[in-house]
Amino acid sequence: MDPWHSSPSSAEFAPPPMAFRVPLSRPRATYVLLGVNVAVFLAMTVFGAVVGLGLSGSQDTRVLLFFGALQSRLVAQGEYFRLVTSMFLHIGLLHLAFNSYALYLLGQDVESLYGTRRFLVIYLLSGVGGSLVSYVLGSARVSAGASGAIFGLIGAAIAYFYVHRRTYGQFGRMRLQSLLTLAGINLVLGFTVPGINNLAHLGGLLFGLALGYILAPQYRVPTAFNVAADGSILLEDRITVAARLPQLLGVLAVMGVLVAAGTARWG
Repeated sequence: MDPWHSSPSSAEFAPPPMAFRVPLSRPRATYVLLGVNVAVFLAMTVFGAVVGLGLSGSQDTRVLLFFGALQSRLVAQGEYFRLVTSMFLHIGLLHLAFNSYALYLLGQDVESLYGTRRFLVIYLLSGVGGSLVSYVLGSARVSAGASGAIFGLIGAAIAYFYVHRRTYGQFGRMRLQSLLTLAGINLVLGFTVPGINNLAHLGGLLFGLALGYILAPQYRVPTAFNVAADGSILLEDRITVAARLPQLLGVLAVMGVLVAAGTARWG
């Protein structure tokens, strides 16, 4: 065979394999939530200074209750707003800094994977869920913080990488393992370090797992290819919040049962 006129093999003409990419959202709500937490903390600090508490207003029980901290007996008397407002309050600068750092890291990841709307549903409902578990099973002490909602983000990330464990392969399994380790270590610390409302952590984690599983994106190859700048094809997410409304109503029903149980205990 003439080496100068040999026919190339079919492999040389084989088209390159298609590269698919999952759609990612740009984090926005994460930064808004960070801003809200900082603004509320500054308002508590200024309020404390005005009433003669110096710069430690955020650590004073009276200021915390005035701004909406969680206290089970007050909730049972009808102040149910505390189940929500308490997640935006922080007791001292160190508490704010720790939760802000955790929200910054986890929030960006979860919001990019789930999208802004689903991220907000997960964050807010997980935070309320953590407050409810504390309301039903915890003590009457005053508590506050975004930890329940942040644990909800951990739960949602665990649910995501569990649902898509085959899609991400080894990377997904490593992320899943690291997230489970993170949740386990923090729960153990919560049960051993005094002063931590670990029931809120556990409740937020459980609600985050459920909400993350319900709202996890379901990817499919698009009928009309949307080619990214690097030549890869963006997958479509066929799940919307509206499509998962029945399951979300089920989560809300569970929350309603917890409200009734807590009110029966403390009322």
